[in-house]
Formats: sequence, C-alpha cells, structure tokens
Amino acid sequence: MFRNTFQSGFISILYASGSHPLQLWDIHLEDDGQMRLIKDTSDGDDANLFDPVIEMTCSNLFQNFIICPFKLESSSERPSLGITLPVLFLTIYMPERTKEQQQQQMNHFSVEVTVLDDEQTTRRFRCSTFQSTTSVKADICTFPLRLTQRPRRLIREQLLLYPFEHDNPHQSNEQEDDCEPCWNRVCIPLAEYTHKAYGTKLLETKHIQIHGRHFHLNRVYFAEKQVGEDELPQ
Repeated sequence: MFRNTFQSGFISILYASGSHPLQLWDIHLEDDGQMRLIKDTSDGDDANLFDPVIEMTCSNLFQNFIICPFKLESSSERPSLGITLPVLFLTIYMPERTKEQQQQQMNHFSVEVTVLDDEQTTRRFRCSTFQSTTSVKADICTFPLRLTQRPRRLIREQLLLYPFEHDNPHQSNEQEDDCEPCWNRVCIPLAEYTHKAYGTKLLETKHIQIHGRHFHLNRVYFAEKQVGEDELPQ
C-alpha cells in the first residue's frame, strides 16, 4: 500500500479528526460489537482530549477488532501496508468501568503488529493488558501493555512500553481507587523490538490489528523516531 511511496517523518493510518478515519481499515464486529465516531467529547469522560474519537464496545474481545489495511473482495490475501518507518504510536483511552462491570468482565485491550524482517520472515508482535510476561517464539513475540492511570484531578500524560521490562516506571504509585483512566500515547519501537527479539532487521510493517472491550482511539501513526505530541502535524 505504501511500499512505492517516499516515507519520512510521519505516516498516519488513523486520525479520528480526519474526514474518513477508518478508510484504510476493515471492521470485524460480531455478537454485540459496536463501533462509532464520537465527534464531540467535551461533555464525556475523555479527560484532557476534546478531539473526535473512535469508540469500540463489545463483550467478545477476540471476535471484534479492526485491522489495517483493508482487504479487497477480489483478493484472497490481505495486502501489506509496506510501511518502513520504525516506530508505531497509538493514542488510546479506556473509560472507567464500575466494580460490577469489572467483576463480570475485565476491560482489556491488545494490539498485534505483523512485520517482515530481512530474513524474509513474517513476525508478529502482540502487546496486551492481559499479558503479564514477555514471551518470544519463532513467529510471535508477546509482551504486557500497562496503561497509565492518573491520580484523580491531576492532569498529565506519560509514555510507556519499555522493552522487556515488567515494572513500568511510569505507572502511578497511587492506589487504584484513587486513580482514574487517562489518555495514553503508546509507543512501540518495532525496529528495536525486531532486533532484540530475533536479531534481524525490520523491513516493513504488513498489518496492524486492534482488539478491545471498550476503548476510545484518537490516532494511529508511524514515525521515523520517537517524537512528542507537539511535533505531530495537525
């Protein structure tokens, strides 16, 4: 899809403020799965963000997801994104759930990225809130995703996802009852992870697949380096 495109700086594959935010994506919903675009979040619980968001809700975590790029009906295989930029970013928010909801079903989120390395081998990286340890196998590397919470009434944003670390230095030390969800900008350095897990070089990202029981998504984009929010194009 982007293989024949000159790539530098940033490549956005989802921006909820855009005219067609899911243009490059396939949406797979089953049972009670729902997806909608929320254009005005100023009166909602999306702390510190007033941009439009994509909201997904479902009870079956594994059967409801979005995947990029979309597959043509005339094709038997999903095309590759062909993105060579080494760092993936996602801006996500997981709304607060009542204790009763949490007892019935934990709210979880996962991202799976399929890449191609210089051995012409397809590898997958999956980070999730239900994974507690890092595991490296021949075709897949899984690791935990710990989303930051903030003490109530305190505004802040933090980066996360340090490779192969189980203790997140950015995770709040406050008790869970004293914290509330906040927006997280998740950074996944794909080239670094490919080298550390397999000793190979990242050639391109092929696919990205996102699952979650209840989440808000504002941006998904690739960059040539780790950057701050103030460096992003509007």
